[in-house]
Amino acid sequence: RSLHELVENLQPQDTVSLATYAGHVAQVLEPMQVTSSNARTIHRAIDGLESGGGTGMSSGVDLAYQMAGASFVKGHENRVIVMSDGDANIGPASHTEILRQIKGHSERGITLSTIGFGMGNYKDVMMEQLANQGDGNYFYIDTFDEATKVFGENLSGTLQTIAKDVKIQVE
Repeated sequence: RSLHELVENLQPQDTVSLATYAGHVAQVLEPMQVTSSNARTIHRAIDGLESGGGTGMSSGVDLAYQMAGASFVKGHENRVIVMSDGDANIGPASHTEILRQIKGHSERGITLSTIGFGMGNYKDVMMEQLANQGDGNYFYIDTFDEATKVFGENLSGTLQTIAKDVKIQVE
């Protein structure tokens, strides 16, 4: 439901692609613009997503960056958004390896934001560190009202990081 909210609030010139890394890593939707004719295809791809299984985050992030690189436009906002419980428990899941991988991509102009979902085994520290390393932002969604804020009311702030580590001196 949260992803449908996101798609409904994107602009026709925005490009979306989907990858999954729960249970297995796969490209679910190739990069496509969010035009009215493509919206049905995007919503169908979202409806086909399922949660469950282990989390191959490192491999999933690799695939997401490959997909973002395929549709990279210099001067535009090029962003990978990881939506997860943050519990990287399949494959090369070393915290350090994943953070190093993300830093290299952000230096090339593809940033990363994280959206946290889940309770119980939720790894908020991991999700926040991924976003920080990717020069992006981090949100946690626990209700649809929160999803409406992140993907609706505050969408421009979700998709664009204006400043990080800002210091202000007041005299």
